[in-house]
Amino acid sequence: MSLVGLRKELDARSWDCRVMNLNENRRVRSPAYIDVQNGWDYLFKVVRAVRDGCAIHTRVNAESTDLYILAFMAMFLARLWGRPALLTYGGGHQQTYFPAPRMSLRFLAFSLLFRLPNRIYCNSEAVRRVILTTGISSDRVVAIPHTSAYYAELVPSSLPTDVERFFAAHEGVIFSYVCFRKEFVLDFLAEAIRRFRVMYPKVGFLWLGPWEVEMPKMKEFLHAQGLEDAIFSMGSVPHEMFLNILSHSLAYIRTPMTDGVCSSVLESLKLKIPVLASDNGTRPLGTDLWQDGDVQSLVNLMVEVVQHREEVVARIPAIVLEDNAKKLADDIEAVCVQPSASS
Repeated sequence: MSLVGLRKELDARSWDCRVMNLNENRRVRSPAYIDVQNGWDYLFKVVRAVRDGCAIHTRVNAESTDLYILAFMAMFLARLWGRPALLTYGGGHQQTYFPAPRMSLRFLAFSLLFRLPNRIYCNSEAVRRVILTTGISSDRVVAIPHTSAYYAELVPSSLPTDVERFFAAHEGVIFSYVCFRKEFVLDFLAEAIRRFRVMYPKVGFLWLGPWEVEMPKMKEFLHAQGLEDAIFSMGSVPHEMFLNILSHSLAYIRTPMTDGVCSSVLESLKLKIPVLASDNGTRPLGTDLWQDGDVQSLVNLMVEVVQHREEVVARIPAIVLEDNAKKLADDIEAVCVQPSASS
């Protein structure tokens, strides 16, 4: 969603904005984006872009070695051709590979990466402070939240028939965004649901987010956990549908400890949907927190939502979402028009 807003903002400023698709449908050719068939194709198309005079803006986190390699290649090629290099560091201030012990291989790897771009964007001051531990100049790291006001613009629409049927069959539904990555701690979440369902068997759970290739594995997981009837699982959906499903839910459970300032958490709070999230030290006000690894603390919050939802909703503060896509575009424009000032 951050890319959607940024592209719209840059297009409005008459920029030639070319988007390279690295998602699961990356091999599908489309006039809306640059397809990526394989690693060599990625390299060729980045080289072509910098030779055409493009600045490069890529995204990385400290959970994926593949993303690190792709980002490093793009930043290196941009600097080799003398083009502006922009890096968005996604995620939180405590991820698997970074921060890392000083002089460790992981620390050195990210220190090297962070020295390539003209500008590094992150989504909170906590993340910015971690990046600065590598010794790079503070004026090269800018904290701009990824979430903008348009993220939470809810346009009510009908839910898919099977989703409507699931909601109708339960007294309430609790929503989660999940993927088959370790930070989503699916075993932990499944155990919490089992305990909760002993008390409230008529409350269902909707899991959204797995890639299409993960859906067979998800069905196997739910069967093994004995939760096939309790959890409705579906893959990725358009953002408008995401908001509509979220707006019908009793609450939103957010499990990763590796988050930064998570957009879906802010969206949920903006819509006055209670958020039950792991306490990673960067959650916004209004989030109900449970302790990492403590199943019962999450179960207790679910029980509170069911028993006292009006009170839980009432303590959610007003959430103001700024036009951060514009802020990001303003800074990108400044860096790219006067790159020497940020080198």
